[in-house]
Amino acid sequence: MSGMLPLARDGVAVPVGQSCKIGRVVILAATFTAGFACGFTAASPRIATPTTSSLWIPTPCACRSELDATTTAVPAKVTTRTPSPPGRGASTPAPTIIARTVGLLTPVRTTSKPSSDTIIVRVFAGGNGRLGNNIGQLLHGLAFARRIHADKVQLVASGGQIPQILQLKDLTLDLPDAGSQRGDIPKECNEAAQASRMNKEPNTYASGFWTTRCAGVPGSEYHDLAFEYIWPLLKPEVKECIEKVDDAAEKRLTVHLRGQDLWSMGEFDLVPKKPLNTSVGAHHWLWANPPCSMYEKIIQEEGYSEVLVVTSPDKRHACIPWFEQLPDRLQLLESNGSSSSKLKVTIQASSLAEDFCALVKSQNMVVSFSTLSNAAAVLSKHLKRIYVRNFAANSMLNCNLWPGISLVRYGMAISEQHHEPYNNTYGGVIEWFQTYNVSQIHRTECK
Repeated sequence: MSGMLPLARDGVAVPVGQSCKIGRVVILAATFTAGFACGFTAASPRIATPTTSSLWIPTPCACRSELDATTTAVPAKVTTRTPSPPGRGASTPAPTIIARTVGLLTPVRTTSKPSSDTIIVRVFAGGNGRLGNNIGQLLHGLAFARRIHADKVQLVASGGQIPQILQLKDLTLDLPDAGSQRGDIPKECNEAAQASRMNKEPNTYASGFWTTRCAGVPGSEYHDLAFEYIWPLLKPEVKECIEKVDDAAEKRLTVHLRGQDLWSMGEFDLVPKKPLNTSVGAHHWLWANPPCSMYEKIIQEEGYSEVLVVTSPDKRHACIPWFEQLPDRLQLLESNGSSSSKLKVTIQASSLAEDFCALVKSQNMVVSFSTLSNAAAVLSKHLKRIYVRNFAANSMLNCNLWPGISLVRYGMAISEQHHEPYNNTYGGVIEWFQTYNVSQIHRTECK
């Protein structure tokens, strides 16, 4: 694709609500931004079929049940005569699906190629979590659109933290002509296509594209998509911050410490409403994050003379006081080995735009179990080295990265399932973070 994208800033009509009637069960799909389009996802409750064998499904909205790949579809008989639903007059005949009773609705399979009409992918981002998730939604949707060779992709920002970073409301992008491959759905995108394809508009796929995504997309592909489609949408002040020359970046290690929701706070709370109760159960994702000693191992082995810690305003992460005391404990030998210097540590907890800028412009970054730092890495032009323990759930980062990147992954015997001798409370997590022996941490292959 050329440098200038043919953009059509057409408004995308987003239905505020759609209702689907199944017998006497009424399901309200209030918004697409939760990651599905008028249908059940893997996380949705499974609805038992009514006792009658006939299910009426109206044409304005097609509901489906998303089943696991191992689920066997129940054969369905399609007729062309539909009884009028209760409370409504005569209607235009529509297909009736007669399903044999198995406790689940018969799934609608989408293995056929769409017709010659324009193939559109609508990506609704902003209603699922915070900025890292929102950028992930956009990139998962773009990857899906490119892999099925769609004609157009519509990016719709429906709230969240996107407006703080991107200039995006409703944006329609033309994709490259795919020729004979147009509309072909590759195996890795089958489930995403089934979950997002609109029965009323079979050439349209609409979703929040969070868990609905193509499987196995390499980080290098997300990186290319971020440069082509997300980078041009950055607000001018954010882009200016990222591109500002930083002469000290090469010797600086940037560390992201995830706070807020992992530390008994609301997802969007900036300050805690009450003190942390260290005796209650800890957030399970804390066990997937690095202990403080992993940062010490990186600093010592790589020889960094400066550390920038980017965290949230609550500053609840247990490694913050550990970092504040680190310069007094750790002596760094300079390159000639004849003298020593004190490590410089800076703790930053600023606005979302400033913190995101600091992550994106870094050259050496330790990512946390968080899509914020993972998204920043994918969007970065400057990054040279990534250090990681675990990639975040639904992350755009993985072991298959772009050229010029050095990836170092670390392993240890602690996990959510096995964290002995530390108990599963905030007190236990804090003890593990601050006292875990660096000798128990080792480099491991990323695969």
